[in-house]
Amino acid sequence: MDERNKWLNAVEKFRIDINTSIKCPHCDKGYLITKDVAFDDNEIDKGGERFIECPACGKFEVVLYRIHPENWYSKNNANDLS
Repeated sequence: MDERNKWLNAVEKFRIDINTSIKCPHCDKGYLITKDVAFDDNEIDKGGERFIECPACGKFEVVLYRIHPENWYSKNNANDLS
């Protein structure tokens, strides 16, 4: 599977289970972390972006959610992205 498809697979896995452990599709060394950023901090249910980043190599992807997944914003206090 090429790297792009691995990132798309990671996005889907995090959508289903935010606590899943996924190795970085780019470096295959670090484990990906997530952070959700709402369009409006006062109305987080309006959607936003999910940042998925590898702390080992710094590679990241951003996913836009207009209709957020069930686990939206649930892990923000546990992770700090750079």
